[in-house]
Amino acid sequence: MQISYREVYCPAHFGNSYEVMWPNEMRALLAEVKEWGFNAYGDWFDFADLKSPWNNPKNLYLLPQAIWERKIDNLRAADELGFAVDLVLTPNLVFLDQLTPALAADDSDPRYFGQLACPSKPEGREIILENHRRLFADLYEADVRLDSLCACPYDFGGCACEACQPWITTFGQLYLEIHELARRFYPDIQARLAGWWWTADDHARFQAWADRVAPGRFISLAGHIPYGELGPAAGLALPEGCAPHAFVHISYGDQAQPRDVYGSWGPVVAAERIPATLARLKEMGIDGYMAYSEGLVDDINKALLGGLSSGQFATAGEVLAAYAERYFGVAGADRDAWAAWIAQWGKPWDVDTTAARREFDRLAAGARPGWRLAQLEAKLRIFEDHAAVLGMSEWDEARLAAADRFFADREWLQRHVWGLGLVRTVLNGRYWPPSWQAEWEAVRKERRPRAARAMAQQ
Repeated sequence: MQISYREVYCPAHFGNSYEVMWPNEMRALLAEVKEWGFNAYGDWFDFADLKSPWNNPKNLYLLPQAIWERKIDNLRAADELGFAVDLVLTPNLVFLDQLTPALAADDSDPRYFGQLACPSKPEGREIILENHRRLFADLYEADVRLDSLCACPYDFGGCACEACQPWITTFGQLYLEIHELARRFYPDIQARLAGWWWTADDHARFQAWADRVAPGRFISLAGHIPYGELGPAAGLALPEGCAPHAFVHISYGDQAQPRDVYGSWGPVVAAERIPATLARLKEMGIDGYMAYSEGLVDDINKALLGGLSSGQFATAGEVLAAYAERYFGVAGADRDAWAAWIAQWGKPWDVDTTAARREFDRLAAGARPGWRLAQLEAKLRIFEDHAAVLGMSEWDEARLAAADRFFADREWLQRHVWGLGLVRTVLNGRYWPPSWQAEWEAVRKERRPRAARAMAQQ
């Protein structure tokens, strides 16, 4: 099938690939993404953990300035490569040095978190609008073309105070004001919506409000696809003229549980889920998507989604065979063998690691080295280590050594293959531990004091 609007959404944040890659690396990666079939690029200027880049009286080049420049470079590269450029917003997220207790949003709803200012407080709203005005000015001065904005009300957004209820329409009004600011710099910029965590009630309320206040303003809404589902809920209310799109999460594997997500267990593969999702979108008449990506971790899934939704390939097997040919330099039967070997990692806890090692060693002997090959071997090693730990019952030296190898191999993948540094929030492995990690930590903690005493007595 072919889908018309194919956006790869690459938020450069939390220490992921898009935040740490240098401009030439990013340009090369985006060129590959375009080859696989994407035609739009999105990024989010995420303020989490940052002070304002404009509040810099000594003109020091610190983290806010470095991240601001990196994001502008990424957007410019996407523009120059011919992507449509989409700027993602969570409107009431502000900088650390702008938030005071008096201005803080009520984040009692579990969907609301981050450095949130209440837009119903005049000073809070003024800060929010000025941040966006300066952002648009910076992008305009940097010659970055913007085709659209895309706003999301939740996940680093929201306010549960009485004045902001219902939040979904307060968000909508704030977004309209921000869109008007953007039009000062980009007169033709369009307004999209991201449906991450929207409820059916949110959809109904927003539709009624938008059709009354801003009919025809919002051109698409990327409907939320929960973990384990293949498409948005059917029959979601949409504003007048708003096309149904989908928010497709490509940074996890085929299964919702156990959750292989964001790279803590190696590169993710969804050779079953992605084709099934596209089939569901076709059934629903959906002709656009935002593909949520967190970096090199989902490189294979970018190829799968882009290659299938652009109509270049008919099956996941064809995509994976082409992937192996392009990056490993293989041909003939080895292409198909690689496709099968990669596809099995959609359900990594079901993989027979002994058989997978035997086949990998055979295929890798004729493959061209590179980071894409190295990340697959790293995933195999991580699951070999995990299997070794599970295969033992007592925390003796052999089992401790296997657990240590697990963390060493994960560290090697993240640092030496993907080039990551301080990985934060849900991208950090602490969020997705192996089943035995608590036991391992307890044993290590118990042994540390004895080791320290022994050393002191020497």
